[in-house]
Amino acid sequence: MKLSLKKILIIIFLTSLLSGCYSGSQKMMPALADKEMLDETDKTTDEYRSGWKDGCEVGISSGGNTFYKMFYRNNKIDGYRMSSSPEYRDAWDSSFWYCYRSTYIRQKSSVWGSIMKGFR
Repeated sequence: MKLSLKKILIIIFLTSLLSGCYSGSQKMMPALADKEMLDETDKTTDEYRSGWKDGCEVGISSGGNTFYKMFYRNNKIDGYRMSSSPEYRDAWDSSFWYCYRSTYIRQKSSVWGSIMKGFR
């Protein structure tokens, strides 16, 4: 049975497409800062949780490269909540710097260094 180049490319494409749907592959990829703290913010108030999410999105956008800026907004802030709710403001400030630093450090390291942290 002789496979043509076109059939081989289709098989490779479909294999990579189907393996991308496997959720186990996400465990191998590094988690961004916005996913690392989800269990901790579940125990807090809604104001704190929304402040954390908004600040972290701006932090990842600010500390990341152009690719990250396509997915994360750099202006996600609720001005009314920022001025009226100290919980929102504190969470936004903390998460902004946490996510900014985490993303910035990850961008400065090599690709293999961020994926395989313990194998240096």
